[in-house]
Amino acid sequence: MEFNITAEEEALVLRVASLLRAGRSLTDDDLAEELGDEVRQLLRSLLEKGWLVVDEERELTLSVIARAAVSSRKDVEGPQ
Repeated sequence: MEFNITAEEEALVLRVASLLRAGRSLTDDDLAEELGDEVRQLLRSLLEKGWLVVDEERELTLSVIARAAVSSRKDVEGPQ
């Protein structure tokens, strides 16, 4: 896993975490529809860096380490 991510990537990780906490199932198409096609490049980068993974249902989720990183942040609500 690569721990250095850009501010844009970090914002997307936090957005994905928020949507997952809200019970949403996410695909790259869902996020592109919501945030624009330019999000696909960020998703690809986060997948390569190990922050996002694709589960058995082909949906995006946070990696174990990304979930831990998000949950340890004091400035955002961590996963419940």
